[in-house]
Amino acid sequence: MYELDQRIAEQLTEVSLSSSVQVRCGNSNAFMVTASTLIPLMQMFEMGGVYICATRGAVEIIEAFNSIGVDVSNIQFIDLVSSGILGGTDVPYDNITFVDSPIMLESVLLRTLYTLRIISSERNFVLIDSVNALAIYNEERMLAEYLHTFINTFRQREVLSIILNIPDQVPPAVLSNLDLYCTDLIDRGQVVIH
Repeated sequence: MYELDQRIAEQLTEVSLSSSVQVRCGNSNAFMVTASTLIPLMQMFEMGGVYICATRGAVEIIEAFNSIGVDVSNIQFIDLVSSGILGGTDVPYDNITFVDSPIMLESVLLRTLYTLRIISSERNFVLIDSVNALAIYNEERMLAEYLHTFINTFRQREVLSIILNIPDQVPPAVLSNLDLYCTDLIDRGQVVIH
């Protein structure tokens, strides 16, 4: 079985549905931190949700979870990566939708709201993976404004928002705004191997 960070699950027990959680990790531990965040939400808290893929394509993420024995078929994925790849939208999973580009932030928000309306879970989360990937394609001020709108939109709807980032790859103004907007912080930083 895959080794999860139990401290993340413990921290998640202290947040409410209207919370927004900034989850900081490093390049080397990003999947472990993501899995340690997502698995308790699905299994312990019996939540459904939307996973916004800005770093890697949804198929790659689903297959990574399948490889550690975690079924994510009840999670809806919005893929911002694969639509520009030849054949990228021809996928074997029916829980993936596509937005053409990571710069179409308004489309991402609207698609997320629509997806939440059609899923059957009573308690939901929205996870962005990750802010540093969105920062590559979007102007700093616009991204900060989008995240503020995103967090407040889901807070009002009592949908838990989880925002993953690698802090040293996020513009300082966006990172400081996340510190301001988010109600909780899970910091698992960079794992240094000597």
